[in-house]
Amino acid sequence: MTITQYPSKFSPAYNELVYVVTSSNQSQPNYKYICDIYAADGTTRLARIKRIPQPDGYGMFDLHRILENYVHYDIDAATVNFEKNSASGYPYIVKFGEEYGSDPTGPVQYLSLVTEEKRYVFNSVFDFPDFLNYNQTDWLIAASVQKKFLTNAPIVQSIRPGTNAWLHFMTDTNVVAKLVLKTYNSSGTLLSTYSLTNTQIGYMSAAQVQELVNSQLANLTSSQLKYVLGTVMSNQFLQDNLSTIQRNSINEIYTLQTGQTTSYATGDDGNLQHGRLTDFFTLKTNNSFGNTHRFTDENGAQVFGSNYVIDHATGLGWCTTLQTSATWATAIANTLSLTVGANTYNDFKLPNANEVLSITQYSAVCLNYAPFNLNPVSSAQVWSSTTNYSATTAALRISYQTFPTASSVAKSATQPYLLCRKHF
Repeated sequence: MTITQYPSKFSPAYNELVYVVTSSNQSQPNYKYICDIYAADGTTRLARIKRIPQPDGYGMFDLHRILENYVHYDIDAATVNFEKNSASGYPYIVKFGEEYGSDPTGPVQYLSLVTEEKRYVFNSVFDFPDFLNYNQTDWLIAASVQKKFLTNAPIVQSIRPGTNAWLHFMTDTNVVAKLVLKTYNSSGTLLSTYSLTNTQIGYMSAAQVQELVNSQLANLTSSQLKYVLGTVMSNQFLQDNLSTIQRNSINEIYTLQTGQTTSYATGDDGNLQHGRLTDFFTLKTNNSFGNTHRFTDENGAQVFGSNYVIDHATGLGWCTTLQTSATWATAIANTLSLTVGANTYNDFKLPNANEVLSITQYSAVCLNYAPFNLNPVSSAQVWSSTTNYSATTAALRISYQTFPTASSVAKSATQPYLLCRKHF
């Protein structure tokens, strides 16, 4: 079975929405083409249409009378900003099959032989002459390219002082981050330029949010900042760019918790447990895998079968295997290559002192937790890449025996070590 004609990816819901299919089985007795219309999930069936072949053998289906029932007007004219009008568009999937046979109980059905890609209808109708020349690319907003708004009005419009105007547009992969509005006087002289930011970032991609935040960080609310923090931005970016008020609002003013939970005096670390996480192992907002685990493997779980862990609090990826004792120079020059799922990482480095301490609990546990599981024995020490500035032939060694400490050791000595890389 083959689809020989199909509508645009984005089509007006009240105009013809025609599919044409053909099959090598069309000469079979009692033959009919079957068209199943599904919602975007591909499992919720909206309707089934059957057609006998036309004289030329093709099957033709016009779906607009069905799909026009799934869009309606939801544009709020009172809104002063960007608004996503979800009910004005509807995604759908079409699956084609066939039935034929002379069995007395009825023909045999062969369903879902061909599945079409997801397409969309939007709440609109075009006059017949305009629809003959319809091209969806004329209506999809794209950066730096003049496109059409969803209106018959001209591209250049006039608005009087004290009145309102709305611009309705459609977008595919691009998300409009802001609207730049220029005002002119009657002589055509530019008076002012304004920028209206699209604050509806919940459905944007990581790159789109990055661009928006870079340009309009000061205008974002606490809830929007929490979304950014939990999904697509590094903590360091936020620490570098947030105002004090914004950082306080999402507890970003603090560094990481030390992991100490036992209190020995009111106001001490174990009592206050200040930090930007819920606790040493738990994020305050979801990571990119949709959970609050600080440490996950490459699949968002905590299996760690590839000996690799992502620290979602710092953006570092760690090889969980303790490297064999070596001099500092050998450790610095390590060119570890580690296959993690479908990826191979070969950009590991010796962590600095702060990076080692960021994964070390200030308790008897130290590094003796999954996925590192380093037993705090008497020789439990690892190299850092941090040189002792007052004795440059020595470097800082981090001990994870009982309690994490840093000490200066000659670089010619041998120590085991861990390796990390920048994961995001």
